[in-house]
Amino acid sequence: MTLKNDGEHRRDLLKIGANPSIQGISTKNIDYNYIYTIPPTKKKKNPLFKHLGIDSFFFRFSKKIVKIFFEFVIVAWIVATLVFLLIDSIPGEPGFLDGLNEAQKTAEKQLYGLDLPQAQRYFNYLWNFINFDFGISYSLRPRVEISDFIWQRFFTSFSIGIVSVILTLLVGVPLGIAVGKNPGKFFDNLATVWIAIFSSIPSLVFAIFLLIFGQKAGIPYIFDIQDFSTFVLPAIALSIGSVISYVRYIRFELNNELNSMHAKFAYLKNLTRNRFVWTHALKASLFPIATFFPLVVLGSFIGSIFVEKIFLITGSGGIMIDAIQSKDNNIILFLVIIYSLLTIISYTLRDISYELLDPRIRRRAK
Repeated sequence: MTLKNDGEHRRDLLKIGANPSIQGISTKNIDYNYIYTIPPTKKKKNPLFKHLGIDSFFFRFSKKIVKIFFEFVIVAWIVATLVFLLIDSIPGEPGFLDGLNEAQKTAEKQLYGLDLPQAQRYFNYLWNFINFDFGISYSLRPRVEISDFIWQRFFTSFSIGIVSVILTLLVGVPLGIAVGKNPGKFFDNLATVWIAIFSSIPSLVFAIFLLIFGQKAGIPYIFDIQDFSTFVLPAIALSIGSVISYVRYIRFELNNELNSMHAKFAYLKNLTRNRFVWTHALKASLFPIATFFPLVVLGSFIGSIFVEKIFLITGSGGIMIDAIQSKDNNIILFLVIIYSLLTIISYTLRDISYELLDPRIRRRAK
């Protein structure tokens, strides 16, 4: 017997069934030497199951989020443990014990749990950290709770960082598009030279140059959070590196798109270069920038140690230097853990943005 799938014969067989002599049905074209098969009919999926089922994007994305969360918890715990052990191994006593006799030192250590074994102090610190109790300052502000003054420092750094991020987007993205759209031309060559010059200048030297320029030009350079004009120079100093990175990324991606095979097909269909850039190439070129954005925000939030010191900014970057100079190990421990957690979060957001923005990654994850 030969297996055959024929629509017309299949319909006749269904109507005739076991009695091929039904009136009105012609049986002369039916070949009984073949086995006719009926393909299974596709059942319509429930729309709710389609969007929330095991094979849905929502389920796969939720599973990935849970996986990322557990990875974040494990990495954060490892980082906190290593940092605690390293900081705790530094010799010396807290600064607020200076000038006290032995009896007073013993009483202070008992009060703050500094006389406990290392393992017990470690678990106490982790538990207190989870409950947002970060301990006291040892020397910068002796016996003052860290949470009473540290968040204001972070807010100052974050305020300048937001301005620098906005400046990066307003300058870096349009400049990168203008350079990448016209490869090999005068503007592209000029931008390449300037990028090479600014890339070779250390951020410390560039910040000092801006400080001198501000003094000569009459631009306010001593930072005051109440005066927005004092944000300009620090924001430029913080954003210059991100602007260079954005221009490089966009220029490279646009050049790849303009030289791709689908660009040549678009030109053959009489699509102009500008139209191809704005309708097709730009979206693919800006994708790496979107995934790079969380790292830019991270750098802005943490702040720059050199920039904050030069412009007399009381931010989170400057307090790290002060804590190291005064051997305030508790503040050093807190800042290093916070910086590490923020770094992990930024890379996690980058991975999630890859999943959301690039359909190719979503298809590979199936």
